[in-house]
Amino acid sequence: MRHYFAIITSYLTVLALIIGNLVVLTKAGDACGTDWPTCNGQLIPDFSNYKIAIEYSHRIFTGSLGFVLLVNAVIAWKRKYVGETEVKLFTILSLLLLLVQSGVGGLNVLLGTPPGFTTIDVTVSLLLLSSTVILAVVLSRTEVNRLGNDEKSKVGRYQQLFKPLMFGFSLYFLEVLIGAFFKHSGASKMVNFITTDETLINSLTLSETLYSVHGIANTIILVSSGYGLFLAWKHEVLVKQAVIFFLFILLNGVTGFMTQLSGLYEIVSSLHMIVVILTVFQGSYLVATAYFSPYFVKKTR
Repeated sequence: MRHYFAIITSYLTVLALIIGNLVVLTKAGDACGTDWPTCNGQLIPDFSNYKIAIEYSHRIFTGSLGFVLLVNAVIAWKRKYVGETEVKLFTILSLLLLLVQSGVGGLNVLLGTPPGFTTIDVTVSLLLLSSTVILAVVLSRTEVNRLGNDEKSKVGRYQQLFKPLMFGFSLYFLEVLIGAFFKHSGASKMVNFITTDETLINSLTLSETLYSVHGIANTIILVSSGYGLFLAWKHEVLVKQAVIFFLFILLNGVTGFMTQLSGLYEIVSSLHMIVVILTVFQGSYLVATAYFSPYFVKKTR
């Protein structure tokens, strides 16, 4: 039961991030002013303005998600197997990230979304997503009294994937953060020669350097995920999941390039962010499954 609720929680976290992306797309982030948790001084605002409706709905959904995450933590904490230290670790981590995310989100609103600050919001949000996915993987393991030869062989094949997948996913996560900073610091506008007063970076050289690093990292990640796919195929484990991850990485590069090519067109930029969210979800699942394997060996008290 508990792993089903954890899986639902991870899906709801994805949905919350996509809705948050909709807020950015429609530029509804400031629709409620700098009031929080109220909206323009009202607990129930006027919904005739669609931006207010989007922003307030996002606040309600993320607030509800916070409650779901809390329930998920309580359910997960109730031990089914003896010795599941990983469950407690990721349960505590998800709650800590939830608290940090709430604080960062509130500050983002109260400060009026200052340049570059959204990068912190994106970072914590994606870490929270990863923690919910990893917790769901840990809880989904099959309990066994001991590993037989077949199970040992399967676990060994999973472990062969861990290091290359972890390298590629870690580099991808770093690349996403660089990309988020590139966008929200105003560096992306500098590269596209878009004039704005709300910038954290005013140097064209620095902006172009960030863009180059971002592009080089994306190439390395594509090669790394391709190697991970090769290993999955070779060891006959997680093949479909590795294919999906590779395709997401490829799509990530394409939509990122399209964003710059379109002059930061909002719809294309929003599509790129949705791909990022789904890639982080899939990457977290792959790395966690490769590390923890599908089995949990029951320990005696």
